[in-house]
Amino acid sequence: MIQIKNTTILVIFIFSYICIQAQDRKILEEKRKQTLKEIEYTNQLIKKTRQEKKNSLNQLLIVNKNIKAREELIKNIQQEIQMLDNKMSLLYSKLDTLENNLKKLKKGYSNMLVFAYKTRSAYDRIIFVLSADDFNKSYRRLKYLQYYGEYRQKQMQRIIATKTEIKNVLEQLREKKLQKEQLKLESEKEKQILTKTKEEQTTVLNNLKKQESELLKKLNEQKKADKQLQESIKKLIEEELRKAREEAIRKAREKEENKTKDKTTLIAKTKTNKETEEKKLEPTLTPEEQLINDKFETNKGRLPWPTERGIITSFYGEHDHPVLKGIKIRNDGIYITTLPGAKVRTIFDGIVSKVLSIPGKNKVVIIRHGNFFTVYANLSEVNVIAGHKVKTKQIIGTAGTDAEEDKTYVELQIWNGSIKLDPEQWIAKMN
Repeated sequence: MIQIKNTTILVIFIFSYICIQAQDRKILEEKRKQTLKEIEYTNQLIKKTRQEKKNSLNQLLIVNKNIKAREELIKNIQQEIQMLDNKMSLLYSKLDTLENNLKKLKKGYSNMLVFAYKTRSAYDRIIFVLSADDFNKSYRRLKYLQYYGEYRQKQMQRIIATKTEIKNVLEQLREKKLQKEQLKLESEKEKQILTKTKEEQTTVLNNLKKQESELLKKLNEQKKADKQLQESIKKLIEEELRKAREEAIRKAREKEENKTKDKTTLIAKTKTNKETEEKKLEPTLTPEEQLINDKFETNKGRLPWPTERGIITSFYGEHDHPVLKGIKIRNDGIYITTLPGAKVRTIFDGIVSKVLSIPGKNKVVIIRHGNFFTVYANLSEVNVIAGHKVKTKQIIGTAGTDAEEDKTYVELQIWNGSIKLDPEQWIAKMN
């Protein structure tokens, strides 16, 4: 009985572990689906760039993204295989335990059959009961025979149940082996494609290295455009803060005027303490602006993308140039590459602060969300004007296309006051 109890505990433990593993595998499968979608989309972009005879930096960035996604997919598949190995190992342990238990059950049942054979007739059973030394022993022998019959039936049921469970485990093992083989085939296929993609990456990279002077020229133009955009954003934010500050001072003065009847004294006091007031009073948000500000901050990591589909081909902050050695690139936002004609949408409710045109950045829309500002650069068309209230995912324009490099992209920046933020940390993972 102790052995059966221990076996039951082991089976429950194995079952619980397998359930946890199943949940983990479900997460891996969902992640794999998302990675496959990204690969499919980058394949579309690569196919489009291949139509151009000349290799471009954009093509290299897309190929790099495709390689990274395929490496992630292969890693994901290997994790799934490892999880299947773990499950199979547990199932083999469970099978071994069940088979040992079945042997013991069969052996015990065999002994019972021998005893049953010896007392097979009603006469033998009566003799067995009446041959006892006294009445109490006879009664105990009678109860024993009753219990023994019930126990034999239970043992038979346990044997049947154990055989059924063994059959189920064997079926699970067969299924896991089949899944493992399929994953291995998929992994090998992806590795072959990855090898070919890396060969394409090398070819594009070598061709681009021959265009060093042209790449440097484009980089300098981009830096100039970035600087101009940054200055425009800072100027706008300072102006917005100045207006908010003046509004706070105005409201404070009105409040003071309502408290006093001596206007002459108030005016003198106001003039005397004007500089002090301006230092003390901070820009305040209206209740509506404060609500938008708080909701924007609360949704960090869950904000929608500015395009329905796309991939990040250039990240926030400083990083190495993909071709030019020793050259650093610094982005104030992220660059999202998409397909021609892609619509650009706001990532949250807000008010359009400004629409401007900057050489190298095309048209730019700046939207305020309380103390937060989102910037959408490289728009070929714009559907909004300053002062417009916009809703989350509302279309504000169309992503611009660089005809020379045959790339379509939108640059997204996020500011908290005068502080630049990494947009990738604020937007959701692409589904």
